Amino acid sequence: MLPAVTIEDVARLGLPPARATLEPGTGNVVLNVPVNVFADTGPVVRETELLGFPVTIRATPVSFTWSFGDGAVLGPTADPGAPWPAMTTTHTYTTPGTYEVALTTTWTATASVAGLPPEPVPGTVDVATAAGTLTARAGTTVLTR
Repeated sequence: MLPAVTIEDVARLGLPPARATLEPGTGNVVLNVPVNVFADTGPVVRETELLGFPVTIRATPVSFTWSFGDGAVLGPTADPGAPWPAMTTTHTYTTPGTYEVALTTTWTATASVAGLPPEPVPGTVDVATAAGTLTARAGTTVLTR
């Protein structure tokens, strides 16, 4: 009998944290001006062995949740965001301060045991990324070329 792969097995193999980008990338943002955030990640394949059988696990990021350090949360959303000028995932700070931004990526997985067709693995795995620190200040912005 072939072994069943669990979501705990997938978590033990380790999934990479998404690379989180904050724009502007200076660490300083202006109050009441949107900050662009986006995640860079894609499917991951892991090869392992379970009870003597070869197993191929394919994990796919399915949602992203941003925590902006000021109590605001964006997500979960299937949209990883995009670099400027797309700005599909943003947050606007309204109070001066220094904030820790974090990203949680939620993954699903399939597993192929002994070369058989892949089967969904029930459940999800969350992987946290410390995205960075932003300092929000009052000021004015100037668009330059």
